[in-house]
Amino acid sequence: MRAIATVLIFFITICTLKAQQTCPKWGPYVETVNFKNQVGVLVMSDVKFPANGIAPYTYASSINFKIGKSGGYCGIQQAGLNDKRKGNNIFSIWDFPNKIQITAPYKDRETFVGGFGGEGTGLHSHSDFGWVADHWYTNVVRCWSVGDSTTLVGYWLYDQSADSWKHYVTFEVPEANAKLKGNIGSFLENFADDTKRSRLGDYRGYWLLKDDGTWLHPDTLVAKAGTGSWQAEKIGDAGVRLTSCGTKIGPDVYKFAVTMPDKPAFVKMPAVFDLGAYYDRNKKVVHVDWSVTAADMPQLSYKVALYNNAQCSGTALATASGTNPDATMINLQVNGVELKNQNYYVSLQLTDIFNQVSPVKIFELSDLKP
Repeated sequence: MRAIATVLIFFITICTLKAQQTCPKWGPYVETVNFKNQVGVLVMSDVKFPANGIAPYTYASSINFKIGKSGGYCGIQQAGLNDKRKGNNIFSIWDFPNKIQITAPYKDRETFVGGFGGEGTGLHSHSDFGWVADHWYTNVVRCWSVGDSTTLVGYWLYDQSADSWKHYVTFEVPEANAKLKGNIGSFLENFADDTKRSRLGDYRGYWLLKDDGTWLHPDTLVAKAGTGSWQAEKIGDAGVRLTSCGTKIGPDVYKFAVTMPDKPAFVKMPAVFDLGAYYDRNKKVVHVDWSVTAADMPQLSYKVALYNNAQCSGTALATASGTNPDATMINLQVNGVELKNQNYYVSLQLTDIFNQVSPVKIFELSDLKP
């Protein structure tokens, strides 16, 4: 009996080590089901690294997306064991079939932009923003057009624990009016770790926003991977945890039904935090500036107007509008403004990245006395 027990323990140990030492040949990844053929202007999903499953050289892609005739991906990454850099995000788009260079008309000052190769070619960005374990980060990809032969594609992150939004980068891709498609997904990758460590990634909240403001979501999440040690388990009503390496060898495919509301719970109405203006008599220009807090919905476009009445009714004396997520100051060229005789009124209305329109905010422009 003792010999049999010894053999059994040895067998279990070997099986355990084999599970720990094997990894899936590819994947694991998550597919969304039931909105593959939908087309929209925004896609997003949530991702986090559980504290008990962080391994070096891990990339958790939150969204693999299609944009026009090409595609891209975005998510968060853990660097190597001896790398002192903070945890970073990644946003990348592959080159389009016409091979016209993708460019980056905007980037945050802490964001790096450069080309990539080895898996096709394209434009890459990352920012070492310092993600925190067990915190959910919503990755958002938004596209818009300005009437030329290109499309602008912006990348935002929402830190749900800090209730804070940030716009990291905007790429300009060489296709007119390119749209985002609903066949989005995620994956968990060991991109450079020779040691087959176990690693975890959590994913949830897959959404697509149509141009008319309609929100769509999948009804099922499917997890797949190649032969090896991995597993998937459902978390909450609409999420999946992927484990790669160091676990049992499970089925080839997992399917999980998801339950989601009509729209994302954290998407609230946009708002202007502050609005100001002053008049330059010499240049006959009204300088207008405004601010939006990091907790408010990110701006996509703006409309500014100058009126001679407090109701901001009738024909405006001057107007300006534009689609620019980062514009917070514009100039209105005016004639006939006489602040010594009366006050004037500046109105501002914003549209956010979710196609929601803010209430109008008004600033009274008066003749200031020393």
